Amino acid sequence: MLVELFPFQKKALQNLRMNTAEALGSYRRTHTPQVVSFTAPTGSGKTIIMAALFESILFGDERYPEQPEAIIVWLSDSPELNQQSKDKIDGKADKITLSQTVTITDESFDQELLDEGHIYFLNTQKLGKSSNLTKHGDSRQYTIWETLRNTAREKSDRLYFVIDEAHRGMLGREAGRATTIMQKFLKGSPEDGLEPMPVVIGMSATTERFNTLVKGTTSTIHKVVLTPDEVRASGLLKDRIVITYPEETAVRKDMAILQAATDEWRKKWRHWQQYCYEQHYAYVNPIFVVQVENATSEKISKTDLTEALRTIESRAGYRFEKGEVVHAFGEKETIDINGLEVAYYEPSGINDNRKIKLVFFKESLSTGWDCPRAETMMSFRRAKDATYIAQLLGRMVRTPMQMRIQVDESLNDVHLFLPYFEKNTVEEIVRALQASEGGDIPTDIYGEKM
Repeated sequence: MLVELFPFQKKALQNLRMNTAEALGSYRRTHTPQVVSFTAPTGSGKTIIMAALFESILFGDERYPEQPEAIIVWLSDSPELNQQSKDKIDGKADKITLSQTVTITDESFDQELLDEGHIYFLNTQKLGKSSNLTKHGDSRQYTIWETLRNTAREKSDRLYFVIDEAHRGMLGREAGRATTIMQKFLKGSPEDGLEPMPVVIGMSATTERFNTLVKGTTSTIHKVVLTPDEVRASGLLKDRIVITYPEETAVRKDMAILQAATDEWRKKWRHWQQYCYEQHYAYVNPIFVVQVENATSEKISKTDLTEALRTIESRAGYRFEKGEVVHAFGEKETIDINGLEVAYYEPSGINDNRKIKLVFFKESLSTGWDCPRAETMMSFRRAKDATYIAQLLGRMVRTPMQMRIQVDESLNDVHLFLPYFEKNTVEEIVRALQASEGGDIPTDIYGEKM
Protein backbone atom coordinates (compact mmCIF):
# COMPACT_ATOMS: atom_id res chain seq x y z
CA MET A 1 0.00 0.00 0.00
CA LEU A 2 1.17 3.52 -0.79
CA VAL A 3 -0.46 4.84 2.39
CA GLU A 4 0.23 3.88 6.00
CA LEU A 5 -2.94 2.54 7.61
CA PHE A 6 -4.03 3.94 10.97
CA PRO A 7 -3.82 1.44 13.87
CA PHE A 8 -7.61 0.94 13.90
CA GLN A 9 -7.52 0.28 10.13
CA LYS A 10 -4.74 -2.31 10.56
CA LYS A 11 -6.80 -4.03 13.24
CA ALA A 12 -9.86 -4.05 10.94
CA LEU A 13 -7.71 -5.42 8.09
CA GLN A 14 -6.43 -8.28 10.28
CA ASN A 15 -9.98 -9.15 11.37
CA LEU A 16 -11.26 -8.96 7.80
CA ARG A 17 -8.45 -11.15 6.48
CA MET A 18 -9.03 -13.75 9.20
CA ASN A 19 -12.80 -13.83 8.75
CA THR A 20 -12.53 -13.93 4.95
CA ALA A 21 -10.14 -16.89 5.13
CA GLU A 22 -12.45 -18.64 7.60
CA ALA A 23 -15.46 -17.97 5.37
CA LEU A 24 -13.74 -19.41 2.31
CA GLY A 25 -12.61 -22.46 4.33
CA SER A 26 -16.12 -22.98 5.70
CA TYR A 27 -17.62 -22.84 2.22
CA ARG A 28 -15.13 -25.40 0.93
CA ARG A 29 -16.05 -27.76 3.79
CA THR A 30 -19.83 -27.28 3.97
CA HIS A 31 -20.88 -25.52 0.73
CA THR A 32 -22.99 -23.24 2.90
CA PRO A 33 -22.89 -19.62 1.60
CA GLN A 34 -20.79 -17.33 3.80
CA VAL A 35 -21.15 -13.60 4.48
CA VAL A 36 -18.45 -11.41 6.05
CA SER A 37 -20.19 -8.34 7.47
CA PHE A 38 -17.84 -5.31 7.59
CA THR A 39 -19.56 -2.48 9.47
CA ALA A 40 -17.69 0.81 9.87
CA PRO A 41 -18.89 4.41 10.25
CA THR A 42 -18.50 7.21 7.73
CA GLY A 43 -14.95 8.51 7.50
CA SER A 44 -13.22 5.30 8.61
CA GLY A 45 -11.55 4.65 5.26
CA LYS A 46 -13.48 1.52 4.32
CA THR A 47 -12.29 1.57 0.70
CA ILE A 48 -8.63 1.90 1.74
CA ILE A 49 -9.04 -1.03 4.15
CA MET A 50 -10.64 -3.09 1.37
CA ALA A 51 -7.80 -2.20 -1.01
CA ALA A 52 -5.32 -3.51 1.58
CA LEU A 53 -7.44 -6.66 1.94
CA PHE A 54 -7.34 -7.26 -1.83
CA GLU A 55 -3.54 -6.90 -1.80
CA SER A 56 -3.36 -9.38 1.07
CA ILE A 57 -5.56 -11.90 -0.78
CA LEU A 58 -3.81 -11.60 -4.15
CA PHE A 59 -0.21 -11.26 -2.94
CA GLY A 60 -0.27 -12.82 0.52
CA ASP A 61 1.09 -11.47 3.82
CA GLU A 62 2.99 -12.74 6.86
CA ARG A 63 0.07 -14.96 7.91
CA TYR A 64 -1.65 -15.99 4.68
CA PRO A 65 -0.27 -17.32 1.37
CA GLU A 66 -0.84 -15.45 -1.88
CA GLN A 67 -3.85 -16.33 -4.00
CA PRO A 68 -2.98 -14.81 -7.40
CA GLU A 69 -5.89 -16.65 -9.04
CA ALA A 70 -8.46 -14.87 -6.81
CA ILE A 71 -11.41 -13.13 -8.50
CA ILE A 72 -12.99 -10.15 -6.79
CA VAL A 73 -16.30 -8.54 -7.86
CA TRP A 74 -17.24 -5.15 -6.36
CA LEU A 75 -20.95 -4.25 -6.61
CA SER A 76 -22.37 -0.81 -5.77
CA ASP A 77 -25.53 1.05 -6.77
CA SER A 78 -23.86 3.81 -8.79
CA PRO A 79 -21.35 4.03 -11.69
CA GLU A 80 -19.71 7.09 -10.15
CA LEU A 81 -19.30 5.35 -6.77
CA ASN A 82 -17.67 2.44 -8.60
CA GLN A 83 -15.30 4.81 -10.38
CA GLN A 84 -14.41 6.50 -7.11
CA SER A 85 -13.66 3.14 -5.45
CA LYS A 86 -11.66 1.97 -8.47
CA ASP A 87 -9.63 5.21 -8.48
CA LYS A 88 -8.80 4.80 -4.79
CA ILE A 89 -7.65 1.22 -5.27
CA ASP A 90 -5.65 2.14 -8.39
CA GLY A 91 -4.07 5.08 -6.59
CA LYS A 92 -3.30 3.53 -3.19
CA ALA A 93 -2.70 -0.20 -3.77
CA ASP A 94 0.71 -0.25 -5.46
CA LYS A 95 0.88 -4.05 -5.88
CA ILE A 96 -2.38 -4.11 -7.88
CA THR A 97 -1.80 -3.04 -11.50
CA LEU A 98 -4.18 -0.90 -13.53
CA SER A 99 -4.83 -3.83 -15.87
CA GLN A 100 -6.14 -5.88 -12.93
CA THR A 101 -9.03 -3.50 -12.16
CA VAL A 102 -11.83 -3.75 -14.72
CA THR A 103 -15.14 -1.87 -14.99
CA ILE A 104 -17.79 -4.12 -16.55
CA THR A 105 -19.54 -2.21 -19.35
CA ASP A 106 -22.52 -3.37 -21.37
CA GLU A 107 -20.96 -2.28 -24.67
CA SER A 108 -18.16 -4.83 -24.83
CA PHE A 109 -18.32 -7.33 -21.97
CA ASP A 110 -19.03 -10.92 -23.03
CA GLN A 111 -17.26 -13.74 -21.15
CA GLU A 112 -18.14 -17.27 -20.11
CA LEU A 113 -16.09 -16.85 -16.92
CA LEU A 114 -14.46 -13.95 -15.11
CA ASP A 115 -10.67 -13.87 -15.42
CA GLU A 116 -8.51 -14.87 -12.47
CA GLY A 117 -6.37 -12.26 -10.73
CA HIS A 118 -8.77 -9.42 -11.51
CA ILE A 119 -11.01 -7.00 -9.58
CA TYR A 120 -14.28 -6.29 -11.42
CA PHE A 121 -16.54 -3.30 -10.76
CA LEU A 122 -20.24 -3.67 -11.42
CA ASN A 123 -23.25 -1.49 -10.52
CA THR A 124 -26.88 -2.44 -9.98
CA GLN A 125 -28.13 -0.38 -12.96
CA LYS A 126 -26.19 -2.73 -15.26
CA LEU A 127 -28.19 -5.64 -13.80
CA GLY A 128 -31.66 -4.27 -14.47
CA LYS A 129 -33.93 -5.97 -17.00
CA SER A 130 -33.45 -3.16 -19.50
CA SER A 131 -29.64 -3.45 -19.44
CA ASN A 132 -27.88 -4.97 -22.46
CA LEU A 133 -25.65 -6.96 -20.10
CA THR A 134 -28.62 -9.11 -19.10
CA LYS A 135 -29.62 -9.95 -22.70
CA HIS A 136 -28.27 -12.21 -25.42
CA GLY A 137 -27.58 -10.60 -28.77
CA ASP A 138 -25.46 -10.64 -31.92
CA SER A 139 -22.49 -9.35 -29.93
CA ARG A 140 -23.23 -11.11 -26.62
CA GLN A 141 -23.08 -14.87 -26.18
CA TYR A 142 -23.21 -14.80 -22.38
CA THR A 143 -25.39 -12.59 -20.19
CA ILE A 144 -23.78 -11.15 -17.04
CA TRP A 145 -25.94 -13.51 -14.96
CA GLU A 146 -24.53 -16.49 -16.86
CA THR A 147 -20.96 -15.20 -16.45
CA LEU A 148 -21.42 -14.80 -12.70
CA ARG A 149 -23.20 -18.16 -12.34
CA ASN A 150 -20.49 -19.99 -14.29
CA THR A 151 -17.73 -18.30 -12.28
CA ALA A 152 -19.40 -19.12 -8.95
CA ARG A 153 -19.85 -22.76 -9.95
CA GLU A 154 -16.40 -23.38 -11.40
CA LYS A 155 -14.24 -21.05 -9.31
CA SER A 156 -16.02 -20.92 -5.96
CA ASP A 157 -12.73 -21.51 -4.13
CA ARG A 158 -11.30 -18.19 -5.32
CA LEU A 159 -14.32 -15.88 -5.81
CA TYR A 160 -14.94 -12.96 -3.43
CA PHE A 161 -18.11 -10.94 -4.01
CA VAL A 162 -18.11 -7.48 -2.38
CA ILE A 163 -21.41 -5.64 -1.84
CA ASP A 164 -20.78 -1.95 -1.14
CA GLU A 165 -23.87 -1.07 0.86
CA ALA A 166 -21.95 1.59 2.80
CA HIS A 167 -21.87 4.14 -0.02
CA ARG A 168 -25.39 4.46 -1.34
CA GLY A 169 -26.07 6.84 -4.21
CA MET A 170 -29.73 5.95 -4.69
CA LEU A 171 -32.66 7.17 -2.60
CA GLY A 172 -36.36 6.28 -2.43
CA ARG A 173 -37.69 3.80 -4.99
CA GLU A 174 -34.32 3.54 -6.78
CA ALA A 175 -32.64 2.59 -3.48
CA GLY A 176 -35.21 -0.17 -2.94
CA ARG A 177 -34.61 -1.51 -6.46
CA ALA A 178 -30.84 -1.50 -5.88
CA THR A 179 -31.25 -3.36 -2.57
CA THR A 180 -33.40 -6.01 -4.28
CA ILE A 181 -30.68 -6.60 -6.89
CA MET A 182 -27.96 -6.76 -4.21
CA GLN A 183 -29.97 -9.36 -2.31
CA LYS A 184 -29.97 -11.66 -5.35
CA PHE A 185 -26.30 -12.38 -4.66
CA LEU A 186 -27.06 -13.21 -1.02
CA LYS A 187 -30.28 -15.20 -1.49
CA GLY A 188 -29.93 -16.43 -5.04
CA SER A 189 -32.28 -15.62 -7.92
CA PRO A 190 -34.00 -18.56 -9.68
CA GLU A 191 -35.31 -16.31 -12.47
CA ASP A 192 -31.72 -15.36 -13.31
CA GLY A 193 -30.37 -18.88 -12.75
CA LEU A 194 -28.23 -17.58 -9.88
CA GLU A 195 -27.27 -19.39 -6.68
CA PRO A 196 -26.16 -17.36 -3.63
CA MET A 197 -22.52 -16.26 -4.02
CA PRO A 198 -20.13 -18.57 -2.08
CA VAL A 199 -18.40 -15.78 -0.12
CA VAL A 200 -19.86 -12.27 0.12
CA ILE A 201 -18.13 -9.37 1.88
CA GLY A 202 -20.80 -6.82 2.79
CA MET A 203 -19.66 -3.27 3.57
CA SER A 204 -22.09 -1.11 5.54
CA ALA A 205 -22.06 2.05 7.65
CA THR A 206 -24.49 0.71 10.24
CA THR A 207 -25.50 -2.69 11.58
CA GLU A 208 -29.16 -1.88 10.87
CA ARG A 209 -28.52 -1.27 7.19
CA PHE A 210 -26.62 -4.51 6.84
CA ASN A 211 -29.31 -6.46 8.71
CA THR A 212 -31.86 -5.13 6.20
CA LEU A 213 -29.68 -6.40 3.38
CA VAL A 214 -29.16 -9.94 4.75
CA LYS A 215 -32.69 -10.41 6.09
CA GLY A 216 -34.02 -13.81 5.05
CA THR A 217 -30.69 -15.34 4.01
CA THR A 218 -29.45 -18.71 5.25
CA SER A 219 -25.77 -17.77 5.00
CA THR A 220 -23.30 -18.11 7.86
CA ILE A 221 -22.39 -14.56 8.96
CA HIS A 222 -18.95 -13.47 10.21
CA LYS A 223 -18.86 -9.96 11.70
CA VAL A 224 -16.13 -7.31 11.66
CA VAL A 225 -17.16 -4.08 13.39
CA LEU A 226 -15.36 -0.73 13.63
CA THR A 227 -16.78 1.67 16.25
CA PRO A 228 -17.15 5.45 15.76
CA ASP A 229 -15.00 6.01 18.87
CA GLU A 230 -12.07 4.18 17.25
CA VAL A 231 -12.37 6.33 14.14
CA ARG A 232 -12.84 9.60 16.01
CA ALA A 233 -9.82 8.95 18.23
CA SER A 234 -7.69 8.78 15.08
CA GLY A 235 -8.61 12.36 14.11
CA LEU A 236 -10.28 11.34 10.84
CA LEU A 237 -13.73 12.68 11.85
CA LYS A 238 -14.85 16.16 12.80
CA ASP A 239 -15.78 16.71 16.45
CA ARG A 240 -19.14 18.36 15.79
CA ILE A 241 -21.77 19.03 13.17
CA VAL A 242 -23.30 22.39 14.00
CA ILE A 243 -26.75 22.92 12.46
CA THR A 244 -28.05 26.50 12.41
CA TYR A 245 -31.69 27.32 11.65
CA PRO A 246 -34.09 30.21 12.39
CA GLU A 247 -36.05 30.01 15.63
CA GLU A 248 -38.66 32.43 14.37
CA THR A 249 -40.31 32.92 11.00
CA ALA A 250 -38.65 35.83 9.26
CA VAL A 251 -39.18 37.67 6.00
CA ARG A 252 -36.55 36.64 3.40
CA LYS A 253 -34.80 34.54 6.03
CA ASP A 254 -33.03 32.51 3.34
CA MET A 255 -30.76 35.35 2.20
CA ALA A 256 -30.18 36.46 5.80
CA ILE A 257 -29.02 32.95 6.70
CA LEU A 258 -26.96 32.78 3.49
CA GLN A 259 -25.16 35.88 4.77
CA ALA A 260 -24.49 34.11 8.09
CA ALA A 261 -23.21 31.04 6.23
CA THR A 262 -20.91 33.25 4.16
CA ASP A 263 -19.56 34.81 7.36
CA GLU A 264 -18.83 31.31 8.71
CA TRP A 265 -17.07 30.29 5.49
CA ARG A 266 -14.91 33.43 5.51
CA LYS A 267 -14.08 32.80 9.17
CA LYS A 268 -12.95 29.28 8.25
CA TRP A 269 -10.77 30.79 5.50
CA ARG A 270 -9.03 33.10 7.98
CA HIS A 271 -8.55 30.41 10.63
CA TRP A 272 -7.17 27.83 8.17
CA GLN A 273 -4.90 30.46 6.62
CA GLN A 274 -3.43 31.34 10.02
CA TYR A 275 -3.10 27.73 11.15
CA CYS A 276 -1.45 26.51 7.92
CA TYR A 277 0.93 29.49 7.89
CA GLU A 278 1.99 28.97 11.50
CA GLN A 279 2.33 25.20 11.18
CA HIS A 280 3.97 25.30 7.71
CA TYR A 281 1.27 23.13 6.12
CA ALA A 282 -0.14 23.34 2.62
CA TYR A 283 -3.20 25.60 2.63
CA VAL A 284 -6.54 23.78 3.06
CA ASN A 285 -8.68 26.19 0.95
CA PRO A 286 -12.13 25.44 2.46
CA ILE A 287 -15.10 25.09 0.11
CA PHE A 288 -18.55 26.64 0.54
CA VAL A 289 -21.31 24.35 -0.78
CA VAL A 290 -24.77 25.72 -1.53
CA GLN A 291 -27.65 23.32 -2.12
CA VAL A 292 -30.38 24.88 -4.28
CA GLU A 293 -33.86 23.79 -5.32
CA ASN A 294 -34.72 21.76 -8.41
CA ALA A 295 -35.46 23.21 -11.84
CA THR A 296 -38.78 24.73 -12.89
CA SER A 297 -40.18 24.83 -16.42
CA GLU A 298 -38.52 28.23 -16.90
CA LYS A 299 -35.32 28.11 -14.81
CA ILE A 300 -32.48 25.72 -14.06
CA SER A 301 -33.31 26.14 -10.35
CA LYS A 302 -36.27 27.54 -8.45
CA THR A 303 -33.68 29.26 -6.23
CA ASP A 304 -32.57 32.66 -7.52
CA LEU A 305 -28.93 31.81 -8.31
CA THR A 306 -28.06 35.37 -9.32
CA GLU A 307 -29.26 36.77 -6.00
CA ALA A 308 -27.50 33.98 -4.09
CA LEU A 309 -24.13 34.61 -5.77
CA ARG A 310 -24.54 38.38 -5.44
CA THR A 311 -25.32 37.96 -1.71
CA ILE A 312 -22.24 35.78 -1.12
CA GLU A 313 -19.92 38.13 -3.02
CA SER A 314 -21.30 41.20 -1.27
CA ARG A 315 -21.04 39.65 2.19
CA ALA A 316 -17.58 38.20 1.58
CA GLY A 317 -16.27 41.37 -0.05
CA TYR A 318 -14.86 39.22 -2.82
CA ARG A 319 -15.53 38.97 -6.55
CA PHE A 320 -15.20 35.39 -7.78
CA GLU A 321 -13.16 34.61 -10.88
CA LYS A 322 -13.88 32.04 -13.59
CA GLY A 323 -13.15 28.54 -12.28
CA GLU A 324 -13.67 29.43 -8.61
CA VAL A 325 -17.44 28.78 -8.78
CA VAL A 326 -18.73 25.50 -10.26
CA HIS A 327 -21.99 23.56 -10.26
CA ALA A 328 -22.87 19.86 -10.09
CA PHE A 329 -26.37 20.04 -11.59
CA GLY A 330 -27.80 17.17 -13.63
CA GLU A 331 -27.80 19.64 -16.55
CA LYS A 332 -24.09 19.27 -17.27
CA GLU A 333 -23.73 22.56 -19.13
CA THR A 334 -21.93 25.82 -18.46
CA ILE A 335 -24.34 28.44 -17.10
CA ASP A 336 -24.17 32.17 -16.47
CA ILE A 337 -24.77 33.39 -12.91
CA ASN A 338 -24.64 37.14 -12.33
CA GLY A 339 -22.29 37.57 -15.31
CA LEU A 340 -19.92 34.79 -14.18
CA GLU A 341 -19.33 31.71 -16.33
CA VAL A 342 -20.04 28.71 -14.07
CA ALA A 343 -19.04 25.32 -15.48
CA TYR A 344 -20.23 21.84 -14.53
CA TYR A 345 -17.72 19.82 -12.47
CA GLU A 346 -17.79 16.11 -11.62
CA PRO A 347 -18.43 15.84 -7.85
CA SER A 348 -15.72 13.23 -7.33
CA GLY A 349 -13.05 15.64 -8.65
CA ILE A 350 -14.02 18.74 -6.66
CA ASN A 351 -11.80 18.13 -3.62
CA ASP A 352 -8.61 17.90 -5.71
CA ASN A 353 -9.20 21.13 -7.64
CA ARG A 354 -7.62 23.71 -5.34
CA LYS A 355 -9.07 26.63 -7.32
CA ILE A 356 -12.71 25.81 -6.50
CA LYS A 357 -14.15 27.93 -3.69
CA LEU A 358 -17.94 27.72 -4.17
CA VAL A 359 -20.11 24.82 -5.39
CA PHE A 360 -23.81 25.01 -6.32
CA PHE A 361 -25.65 21.68 -6.44
CA LYS A 362 -29.12 20.15 -6.13
CA GLU A 363 -29.02 16.49 -5.05
CA SER A 364 -26.10 14.89 -6.86
CA LEU A 365 -23.24 15.77 -4.50
CA SER A 366 -24.11 13.00 -2.07
CA THR A 367 -23.29 10.41 -4.73
CA GLY A 368 -19.64 9.59 -5.29
CA TRP A 369 -18.44 12.56 -3.32
CA ASP A 370 -15.64 12.87 -0.80
CA CYS A 371 -14.71 16.45 0.03
CA PRO A 372 -13.08 17.05 3.42
CA ARG A 373 -12.46 20.67 2.33
CA ALA A 374 -16.23 21.31 2.33
CA GLU A 375 -16.84 22.62 5.84
CA THR A 376 -19.68 25.10 5.37
CA MET A 377 -22.99 24.28 3.71
CA MET A 378 -26.17 26.24 3.08
CA SER A 379 -29.32 24.49 1.86
CA PHE A 380 -32.36 26.13 0.25
CA ARG A 381 -34.17 22.78 0.40
CA ARG A 382 -37.34 22.16 2.41
CA ALA A 383 -37.91 19.71 5.25
CA LYS A 384 -39.10 16.94 2.92
CA ASP A 385 -35.49 16.68 1.70
CA ALA A 386 -34.11 15.71 5.13
CA THR A 387 -32.69 12.39 3.85
CA TYR A 388 -30.79 14.06 1.00
CA ILE A 389 -29.28 16.60 3.41
CA ALA A 390 -28.35 13.91 5.94
CA GLN A 391 -26.66 11.84 3.25
CA LEU A 392 -24.65 14.87 2.13
CA LEU A 393 -23.63 15.71 5.71
CA GLY A 394 -22.27 12.19 6.04
CA ARG A 395 -19.81 13.08 3.26
CA MET A 396 -18.68 16.25 5.07
CA VAL A 397 -17.59 14.89 8.46
CA ARG A 398 -14.06 13.95 7.36
CA THR A 399 -11.18 16.15 8.51
CA PRO A 400 -9.23 17.81 5.65
CA MET A 401 -5.81 17.11 7.23
CA GLN A 402 -6.70 13.63 8.55
CA MET A 403 -6.02 14.77 12.10
CA ARG A 404 -7.64 16.72 14.90
CA ILE A 405 -6.53 20.36 15.15
CA GLN A 406 -5.36 20.94 18.73
CA VAL A 407 -4.72 24.69 18.70
CA ASP A 408 -7.97 25.89 17.08
CA GLU A 409 -11.23 24.16 18.08
CA SER A 410 -13.21 25.91 15.35
CA LEU A 411 -11.36 23.88 12.71
CA ASN A 412 -12.85 20.65 14.08
CA ASP A 413 -16.45 21.60 13.20
CA VAL A 414 -18.60 21.38 10.08
CA HIS A 415 -21.47 23.89 9.77
CA LEU A 416 -24.85 23.49 8.09
CA PHE A 417 -27.31 26.39 7.63
CA LEU A 418 -31.01 25.59 7.03
CA PRO A 419 -33.38 28.58 6.53
CA TYR A 420 -36.44 26.42 5.80
CA PHE A 421 -36.17 24.10 8.78
CA GLU A 422 -37.19 24.42 12.41
CA LYS A 423 -36.34 22.44 15.53
CA ASN A 424 -38.48 19.35 14.83
CA THR A 425 -37.46 19.09 11.15
CA VAL A 426 -33.77 19.54 12.04
CA GLU A 427 -34.16 16.60 14.41
CA GLU A 428 -35.41 14.59 11.40
CA ILE A 429 -32.06 15.27 9.70
CA VAL A 430 -30.18 14.13 12.79
CA ARG A 431 -32.20 10.89 12.91
CA ALA A 432 -31.67 10.31 9.18
CA LEU A 433 -27.95 11.00 9.54
CA GLN A 434 -27.57 8.61 12.44
CA ALA A 435 -29.60 5.93 10.65
CA SER A 436 -27.51 6.13 7.49
CA GLU A 437 -24.04 6.95 8.80
CA GLY A 438 -23.83 5.47 12.30
CA GLY A 439 -25.70 6.26 15.50
CA ASP A 440 -22.84 7.87 17.38
CA ILE A 441 -21.95 10.69 15.00
CA PRO A 442 -21.72 13.75 17.28
CA THR A 443 -24.26 16.43 16.47
CA ASP A 444 -24.60 19.75 18.25
CA ILE A 445 -27.84 21.54 17.34
CA TYR A 446 -28.73 25.08 18.28
CA GLY A 447 -31.19 27.70 17.09
CA GLU A 448 -29.96 31.03 15.89
CA LYS A 449 -32.27 34.04 15.65
CA MET A 450 -31.68 35.97 12.48
